[in-house]
Amino acid sequence: MNKLARREYDYIKGSTALAPERKRKVRKPDEKYKQFQRRKKLQNKNTLLKNTRKNDRKYLITVAVVIFGLGFITITGDSKVYSMQKQVATLNTQIKQTQEDNEALKVQLLKFSSLNNIQEKAKSKLAMSVPKKEETVKIDFSQNYFEDLKPNVSKNSTKETNFLSKFINSIK
Repeated sequence: MNKLARREYDYIKGSTALAPERKRKVRKPDEKYKQFQRRKKLQNKNTLLKNTRKNDRKYLITVAVVIFGLGFITITGDSKVYSMQKQVATLNTQIKQTQEDNEALKVQLLKFSSLNNIQEKAKSKLAMSVPKKEETVKIDFSQNYFEDLKPNVSKNSTKETNFLSKFINSIK
């Protein structure tokens, strides 16, 4: 056996006109290209999946914030309405109480303003009586009967004057 025949070289020594046997390395460029394409597709798919997940998260967060905001606005509005209703209820109870007090005061006013009641109290508590014609005096106030009277100057006010006012009064 020939040692040269067993060795496989990438090149051929000598003439190959009679028996051209070339050893070709079987390279599978298609498999490497296919692997590269698969990796590229997988990477594209992963990035697309990440982007869609990211967009979905953004969308969900946006929807959640909008729902939370609308809920907060609704609850705030409802609380304001509730507080106003509470105020209206308290005002209505105050109005009813005031009306009841007014009715009670009107009854008392009618009771105390009746002439019979006034006359009774005057006779019993104050020992008054209805005057007779001989006991009455009629005075005409159309004329001024009190012209000559001067107003009384109190003694306290003269005592309270200071030294300077006394001096000025003595000079006059």
